[in-house]
Amino acid sequence: MRYFIHIITDKERLIDPDGGEFTDLESARAEASQSARDLMAEELKCGRPVPFNWRTQVADCDGKVLLTLPFARLVFSELIAAQLSRTVRPTSPEAHLALLERAKATFARARTTNAEIKDGLTELRNQLRKLAQ
Repeated sequence: MRYFIHIITDKERLIDPDGGEFTDLESARAEASQSARDLMAEELKCGRPVPFNWRTQVADCDGKVLLTLPFARLVFSELIAAQLSRTVRPTSPEAHLALLERAKATFARARTTNAEIKDGLTELRNQLRKLAQ
């Protein structure tokens, strides 16, 4: 089934225009969680604050949001995550815009890498089938 993974920031909803094929909602949840972790890791690697108040959503083909995963909850307990999502804010509008652009770029890289891995595994599977014959 096709699911769409959106990123929700303080001021914007980054829409996944293409979506991806997943075996079930749990697989889409795992991908959404990993995408959020990738975004947070990229921020840490670059020495920037982690956007704990952001969220990722998984939606179906009709646009219905099936689940929402707060970034902070992927790292902390629910109590701490709730406190962080209310208190952590970008320091300036410029910092916020820069963070949005970095998030978009990281999310695009993660989706591209995921597609490349999937294509590579498909090719490997096809080659193994040829060898088995």
